[in-house]
Amino acid sequence: MSTRTRNILIIVGALAISIASRFFLYTGEPHVEVAAEVIFDGIPGFPITNSFLVSIIIDIFVIALAFAATRNLQMVPRGLQNVMEFVLESLYNLFRNINARYVATAFPLVATIFLFVLFGNWFGLLPGVGSIGVCHEKHKGEHAVADERVALAAPAAPLGNVLAAESEVAYDTCAAQGKKLVPLFRAPAADLNFTFAIAAISFVFIEYWGFRALGPGYLKKFFNTNGIMSFVGIIEFISELVKPFALAFRLFGNIFAGEVLLVVMAFLVPLLLPLPFYGFEVFVGFIQALIFALLTYAFLNIAVTGHDEEHAH
Repeated sequence: MSTRTRNILIIVGALAISIASRFFLYTGEPHVEVAAEVIFDGIPGFPITNSFLVSIIIDIFVIALAFAATRNLQMVPRGLQNVMEFVLESLYNLFRNINARYVATAFPLVATIFLFVLFGNWFGLLPGVGSIGVCHEKHKGEHAVADERVALAAPAAPLGNVLAAESEVAYDTCAAQGKKLVPLFRAPAADLNFTFAIAAISFVFIEYWGFRALGPGYLKKFFNTNGIMSFVGIIEFISELVKPFALAFRLFGNIFAGEVLLVVMAFLVPLLLPLPFYGFEVFVGFIQALIFALLTYAFLNIAVTGHDEEHAH
């Protein structure tokens, strides 16, 4: 038997087993939750959610990455320093091609946004994210769906929270206790609180540099009594207020939709079908981080450009 034929048989066999498992094995329903879920109470009035926990992890990772890449700087970069210099130089040249005047000022923010969102998106694709969690009490109005197969397959569970995988045993264990499985980890951008927070940071930065570059004249872009320009100014003012919402919902929608897609595909055909979608989501995570950073820089350049300069162009 040739190697090509053997590989084809392996792929066909894996697909057949994956499809058959949907009919003969009970693995529970896929876990999809729009809002970030509380995993434990931190400071009173400030519960810790799974997306917030991942945000802290990404913060620590990015800071550690910066220290590791710069702890032993060399004229001829090697290893991690070489990789980070390539990434940052490519980003810098990209933003400089958009507008070289403000790239030195804006680059620290937009590059940080890009790296933070990128690693957050990719972290959400790691094995165990969204699948390892604790059993929490159900809120009022949530009814446990009793299934004889769940009750029979569930082992005796200890009291308190149970660390379990998002598998048949995990769901059965939580269901046997009348609880639900709450994942410990969730991609930050799959939480609207995170995307609104980072969009608000971008918005404040954009408005700050608009006033710094144009002074009080920055308001003339929105409040102008010169004929038809007054109507145009109102439209621009509305569009300015919409910018943070557009940034937040664009990032949230793409990342959350990707998570739901992977969960559904893994539920339908767990062994083979999710692989191309997984690779696609790696690409989407990169593109969405880049788009967020590019839009922030593009909006900044619009803010620092007065009407006189626009007419000159």
